[in-house]
Amino acid sequence: MTESRGVRAELLGGGILLTYLVCLVTTTTEGVHNLLFPLYLDQYGFALTVIGTLSSLLGVMRLASRLPIGARYRGSRAKRQQLFWLVVLLVSTSGYAFVHGDFALVVAVTVVHGFAFGALGTINLAVAIDQSGGRRAGAVMGWYTAALSAGYALGAFTGGAFADRIGIEPTLLWLGLTPLAAMLAVWFTPEIPESAREPGVPGVALWRRGIAAFLGIDGRVWLAFAIVLFLNILSDSTDTFFPLYGTAIGLPVAFVGVLKASKSASATVIRFFAGALFRFVDYRAINFWAVLLFAASTFVIPFIAVPIAGPVLFVVFLGAGLCRGILRVTSAATVAELRAEGRDIGLSSGVYNSGLDLGAVIGPAAGGVLSAAFGIPAMFQLLAVGSLVLYFAVAFSSRAGRAALTPSFGGKVPVDR
Repeated sequence: MTESRGVRAELLGGGILLTYLVCLVTTTTEGVHNLLFPLYLDQYGFALTVIGTLSSLLGVMRLASRLPIGARYRGSRAKRQQLFWLVVLLVSTSGYAFVHGDFALVVAVTVVHGFAFGALGTINLAVAIDQSGGRRAGAVMGWYTAALSAGYALGAFTGGAFADRIGIEPTLLWLGLTPLAAMLAVWFTPEIPESAREPGVPGVALWRRGIAAFLGIDGRVWLAFAIVLFLNILSDSTDTFFPLYGTAIGLPVAFVGVLKASKSASATVIRFFAGALFRFVDYRAINFWAVLLFAASTFVIPFIAVPIAGPVLFVVFLGAGLCRGILRVTSAATVAELRAEGRDIGLSSGVYNSGLDLGAVIGPAAGGVLSAAFGIPAMFQLLAVGSLVLYFAVAFSSRAGRAALTPSFGGKVPVDR
């Protein structure tokens, strides 16, 4: 107990709470942007196809930022990197208020905004892991992912409230300044000492060293990548097409909204308690069963009969949210473990976060293709099975991945002991 309190005090002294605040503010800004971006484009008369394309562009730019930013990350220069990209996020959020719907300028601001948010997501995860040193990975990553989720919710709420009162452009202008609070938190965050690393081989080109580093990524990182890819393929396809399916079987639109809200709420709440749970149960076992249950929660949707669809679907969505929340924590903790072994975390953070972006791109697109070919009910089941096969294929492809597949609840990993 004394040792646990000592680790906790060291983490708090290392600035982990300030990093959680940075994450909260960053996703609050993005929550405002996500809500108002399509409305901003619509008020300037952009066609639906253009709105969809520009929204996809944000995801593409986030994905494009992950690996180069992760490769450039170093703990000793993390504060400078965070401050730079927070400035860029501020300018590219408030900047919409100054371009007044000019297409070329909107595209430019959108490109910059997507890249900046992706860069910050990669750096912030690496900073949180570096500050913890990989210790108490479950608890640290539980609060980290909870801060992200809470920020999105706060941004959507405040963005909508402000836009109703002062308009869309003024809201983007003023709430786009919220990264200033994150900059202040970064300024007071203690410096992260440079970790030991192998020196570069003289005479070997930088791009060759980069490829070697990418090929040398631990199999557990690819397992975490597969988990979040699996999560977002199923989550984004379900979020996109379930409203169509739900209303088609007679559910009110309001109840469809309740289902989505219950899933989001349970996914957020469970993250705050993940650390306590991982002190008693091996999170790898939770990870194994949560993957199966999350796939099952999507697969069973078409089997739920209409007379009891409402209450049963509520339970299914609540369970899906719990699985999603816990998997976001376990996957991040899998990456954090590497830091406790003395490994660099920047590139691993980039790979991990790219799984989120890639899943968000693939999910709706695959859902649309499969729905058009086989119908929405079959799409749920095909994606559930296909995503599960993809996850296990990645897991079994490496020794580290196979070792992380732990269906037994018998033991605990040393990091959270």
